[in-house]
Amino acid sequence: MPVRLPLPRMYNRQYMEGKPLVFVDVETTGGMAQSSRILEIGALRVENGKVVAQMNQVLDPEELVPSWITNLTGIEPHETAGMPVFAHVIPQLAELFSGAVFVAHNVSFDYSFFTEEFRRLGKTFGMDKLCTVRLSRALYPGERSHRLDAVIARHGYQVAKRHRAYDDDEVLHKFYHENLAQFGAEHFYKAVERLLQPTPSPSFM
Repeated sequence: MPVRLPLPRMYNRQYMEGKPLVFVDVETTGGMAQSSRILEIGALRVENGKVVAQMNQVLDPEELVPSWITNLTGIEPHETAGMPVFAHVIPQLAELFSGAVFVAHNVSFDYSFFTEEFRRLGKTFGMDKLCTVRLSRALYPGERSHRLDAVIARHGYQVAKRHRAYDDDEVLHKFYHENLAQFGAEHFYKAVERLLQPTPSPSFM
């Protein structure tokens, strides 16, 4: 197990500049973590602005994939056959997530699914987290919408497969680092510092 260092009292610019980030998106079998499962995981681990590890994995959710989810994502039920279940990708997730900040659009949604998947296995999950919806609001207060489709349109991002975890993930990676460059580190990290949600006990056990 990696050594878990105490969290600093304040998340300052120097701390965040050296902090690994994991941009995460999940596709799921429904809208509630307590009654649905993770269907697909997209994750990009970024250190010092560079992608150093990634995951682009359809899972066997161990339940039926509803037709409306297939219509949304394009993931057919037969595509999950033979895919790993969530428990089997935990070692890879632990490497991706170790010591990093969990970054997602509407982070509470994605984070809740990981929390619940770990809970089902008798394990705990905890990471610092950052919401890019809230970050978009902080950086662009004059914009009416901060949904991912609005962010994509505003910045002119090209997305090969919208509502696929890895493709949506790449949008978040671009959004974060392009705005860091645009606004400058001082302004950007002040916004991040206000929005970062720390956990007192990082865990993937």
